[in-house]
Amino acid sequence: MKAIIRIAAAVIILIFCAAWTAFADGPISLQLDGQTVNTDVAPIIENGRTLVPYRALLESMGAEVFWESKAEMATAILGSHRVQVTINNATAFVNGSIKEMDVPPRIIDGRTMIPLRFVLENLKCDVNWNNDSRTVIITSPQNEGPTEVTKIEYEETESGYHIIASGSDVFKSTRAFAYKEPERYGIDIFNAVFPDKVGTILTDNEVFNSIRYSQFNDDTVRIVVDLNDKVAGRVRLSDDRATVFIDFEKAVTAINRGERRDDDSNDPINWKELPDEDKDDAAILPELDWRATGKLIAIDAGHGGKDPGAAGKINGREVIVERDLNLAIALRLNQLLSSAGASTVLLRDSDITMSLYSRPEAANALNADLLISVHNNSAETATPNGTEVLYYDKVGTESYGITSKEVAAFMQKELVLETGLKDRGIINCPHLAVLNKSLMPAVIIEGGFLSNPDDLQVMLTDEFKEAYAVAAARGIINALNSWAER
Repeated sequence: MKAIIRIAAAVIILIFCAAWTAFADGPISLQLDGQTVNTDVAPIIENGRTLVPYRALLESMGAEVFWESKAEMATAILGSHRVQVTINNATAFVNGSIKEMDVPPRIIDGRTMIPLRFVLENLKCDVNWNNDSRTVIITSPQNEGPTEVTKIEYEETESGYHIIASGSDVFKSTRAFAYKEPERYGIDIFNAVFPDKVGTILTDNEVFNSIRYSQFNDDTVRIVVDLNDKVAGRVRLSDDRATVFIDFEKAVTAINRGERRDDDSNDPINWKELPDEDKDDAAILPELDWRATGKLIAIDAGHGGKDPGAAGKINGREVIVERDLNLAIALRLNQLLSSAGASTVLLRDSDITMSLYSRPEAANALNADLLISVHNNSAETATPNGTEVLYYDKVGTESYGITSKEVAAFMQKELVLETGLKDRGIINCPHLAVLNKSLMPAVIIEGGFLSNPDDLQVMLTDEFKEAYAVAAARGIINALNSWAER
């Protein structure tokens, strides 16, 4: 009996202590710029980090918030800063670059709970903690408005001419454009202001004769380059996204200009001067509009290294591995696009291992205008067959001038015509990291099913690799030409 009494007493003490601890901890409150923020789900502390309902708090400070239910992904944009987090995943994307969190976001009582300090500090807010009142004290950024363009300069180097726009903070996004008659190339820098309002730099080089810049509208700074000839610049950003460069090469050839000429004019662009192999490749492709030649296309050969992807088997024997097939097609696609005058970069050109997130991160860091991921398909059964293109029209791609869905449609049309495989259409896939973590429009091509015997027989041929690459190149060029005409 005494033993039972002792156990009962111990239980009562534990219950009392637990209740006292909960009472002592008390609820957590949020204070934004001196005002209390009320949320329908109370903040919690997990592993020493405070999780809060993301929408109520972020909207209180004027941030744009977006939720993709299929991808379980939350995006917050405040001024020029963007933070993208995924439920139960400690990897976040901040302005397009990977950062790791101590605790991942959670869904609790049907609400998305985000790690407060990580998200807000990367949106440039100040975050403090008052232990006595158990209050999170948040101060909005002093400058929530547009990034100031502090300086626009021009410099000449041994290889080219460069226009440099420096900012007081990160630049949210840019959009390139080109016009003809007269020929001009330029960019809009969004969510930006230029205190001087207007300016001009006169130049004396073979590519352009002047640079004009101004406050185009309330939150857009426009830079226009008056060209001497039809040549597009290449836009890139610094690693911290606080400087924009427009680059023009000095030695411009017919290949990187994207023009074809059959005459012997004095123009330095002469189609007859191209190597025979480039003539042959370019002859099977649509002509690339010169205004689109500065657009950078990132080509991702899916899988690689320790990640073989799917395998094609005949009678249980492996006859082809997806990583090798993807790489062969990607290399040929790069060759074709280069011959047409497009600007390209291969994310991998050999059999190396790349993590899932390193692919969109690399494209973001390169400030690519389009991400094309080369894949082939597989299923648990032998029945599914055909070709398809996956896309996702994510938040923030409006400035690129073309959507992922439009690119997917251009490519799917050509793939069906060239490969002869079944048309499975284009599919919206917001849950795929390559599509939702990249800043630019992106698509994943699934050429055929290695698990389908009929598709596999086709995919084992050199003709399939060529048809896949040619179709993808045609689709990309048609998409770029469509952009140029807008």
